[in-house]
Amino acid sequence: MHQRLSNYFGKQCTAFAANFVKVRECFDADSIHDMRVAVKRIRAVLMLLEKLDPAFDAEKAGGELSRLFKLSGKMRDAQVQQLLVKKYESALNQDFSDFLHYLTKTEKKSIRRFTGYLEAHKVRDYTGTFQQTADEIPVRGKTLAIGEAIINLVNELLDKCGDLKNDQVHDENLHEIRRKLKQCNYLLTVFHRDDPALPLLSQTLKMLETANDLLGEWHDHVVGMELLRKYIKNAPKNHAELPGQYLSLQETMTARRHTLHLEVIGLMEKQLGII
Repeated sequence: MHQRLSNYFGKQCTAFAANFVKVRECFDADSIHDMRVAVKRIRAVLMLLEKLDPAFDAEKAGGELSRLFKLSGKMRDAQVQQLLVKKYESALNQDFSDFLHYLTKTEKKSIRRFTGYLEAHKVRDYTGTFQQTADEIPVRGKTLAIGEAIINLVNELLDKCGDLKNDQVHDENLHEIRRKLKQCNYLLTVFHRDDPALPLLSQTLKMLETANDLLGEWHDHVVGMELLRKYIKNAPKNHAELPGQYLSLQETMTARRHTLHLEVIGLMEKQLGII
C-alpha cells in the first residue's frame, strides 16, 4: 500500500508539473482543468499524510499550491461559463453574445492576475519536496495503517457530508459536500477498484463519480448565475433590452440548479455511508 500511495502521489505531482507548463504557455482550458485536478489529488494525499503523522501540517505544505489553485479557478470558471452559455444559446434559441464577450474579458483579467502572481513569486518547483514527504511519513508506521487511515478518513468525510446535507438553506454546505466527496474519490482510487478486502469499493466509487458529476454541473450553474447577475448589474445603461433578454436565461439556470441540488441530496439519502 505504501508503494501504491507513493506511485499515486508521484503521478499527480508529474501531472501537475506537465500541465503547469502548458498553462503558462497558452492557458489552454484542458490544461488548466488537468492542472487543478492534480492539485486537488495532491491536497487529498497531504490531508491523509497529516492523519498518519499529526506533526505534519497539510495546509502549510500545500500553501503555494492553494494560492495557485484559487487563481486558476477564476480562469477555469470563465472558460466553463462560455461553454455553458453557448449551450443555452442553442437550447433557448437566443443570442447572448454580449454576455459571452463579458466572460471573455473576465477570462483575460483572471489570466493577468495569474501571470502577475507568477511573476511576483518566483517559485520554480511547487511540488519539489512532496514526493520525499510522501515516502517518509507512511513508513514511520505499518503499511497496513495507510489503508486503515484512508478508510477512516473517507468515513469521516462522508459523516460530515451527512451532517451538511441536513441544512439545505446555504449554498456553502453543498460546496463543502462537493469538496469532501471529491477528496473521498481521490483517496479511494489509491486502492485497486476490485480489491477483495473492499467488496463495496467499486459501488462506492460509482456513487462518488455520479455525485461529483451532478455537483460539478450544479457548481457551474451557481457560478454562472453569479456572473450573470454581475453582468446585468454593470451593463451599460443604453442596453435597455438587457434585463428582458436575459430573463429566460436566469430562469432556466435557476430551475436547473434547483433540480441538480435535489438530485444530489436524493443520491446521498440512498447511498451515503456505504463504504
